[in-house]
Amino acid sequence: MKKMILALVAMLTVSGMSAQVKYDVTLTGVDNGIKVYLYDYESGTPLDSVNVKAGKVSFQGQVAQETIMAILQLKPEKNILYRFIADGQRIVADWTDITAGSDLNKRFHGYQVEEREMQRDMIALMGEVRAMYEQNDGKVPEENMKDIESRYEKILHETQAYNDKILNENQDNLIPVATLMDDAEAIGYARVAEYMKSYKFADRPSLAKLRETLKKEECKLPGAKVIDFEMQDLKGNTVRLTDWVGKGNYVLVDFWASWCGPCRQEMPNVKADYEKYHPKGFEVVGVSLDRTREAWAKGVEDLGITWPQMSDVKFWQCEGAKLYNIRAIPATILFDPEGRVVEAGLRGEALSKKLAEIYE
Repeated sequence: MKKMILALVAMLTVSGMSAQVKYDVTLTGVDNGIKVYLYDYESGTPLDSVNVKAGKVSFQGQVAQETIMAILQLKPEKNILYRFIADGQRIVADWTDITAGSDLNKRFHGYQVEEREMQRDMIALMGEVRAMYEQNDGKVPEENMKDIESRYEKILHETQAYNDKILNENQDNLIPVATLMDDAEAIGYARVAEYMKSYKFADRPSLAKLRETLKKEECKLPGAKVIDFEMQDLKGNTVRLTDWVGKGNYVLVDFWASWCGPCRQEMPNVKADYEKYHPKGFEVVGVSLDRTREAWAKGVEDLGITWPQMSDVKFWQCEGAKLYNIRAIPATILFDPEGRVVEAGLRGEALSKKLAEIYE
């Protein structure tokens, strides 16, 4: 019996060892003198560090299973230099090419090259905007705004296409895990929720937070019933969201704040739609994420807002925002006359187009 037990322990030990996945990665073209770190990208666990010499860094070791790894620098700020999948095959790469590695890592490398190009375009555009702000007393000249918006939308569209490409081409491997961890909100939670239904690695521990978020996001999916909450209006009266939503009209719930620049920029669009369609029954309810009643009231006055308002002046701890998982503003949810979600995230031309479909 004792021999059998020892033999079983030995078998389990060997089995455990064979489950380990080796990694051996060399990245060239790195700045000399900096210190770089190797992380398990999925768990966020630091595994190793090394100082760059001769523009090259190498890491070797093993992990419990195939996983996404990252080489990054932490100073002067966190910067991901390279990501790869630990799959037992040696990797040799630089910023533009991969000379050794599995087909999977060669594909992953190609996506990262595309991603860096888009990041460079966005950084360049933001640099232009920052320069304009500095040269024009904190404002972007109107004559430059359309060009900036057009270029910004083009980059966003390219980024969306890039993310879709990754998801569609890699339903049977780990590459989408990185995309889902980093860009789920940009992709759109409705799209992500649908993708996760059939994605082979949807149950990865690294996607647990995303799965929780998707659960919260269900309240904003088309057809979801309104979740009510209670706050105060500017006069101090207690009001409820369902004082307007579900009362026979289409209602846009607009999460905003007086301190939010994009909210102030978007407000004229909301105002134009409200004035055009309110006579036909369209309602807007503003939910302010301001810190004080005074700032909230001044924002309403300055922007000429005439539709109902509610707030608990709790900033990002706003109860309504937490209920609807609002993590960036401006954010909108359009409800139908019965109080069910039509669509979330409508802004600018998209909102105007949707309202035209409803009322014209």
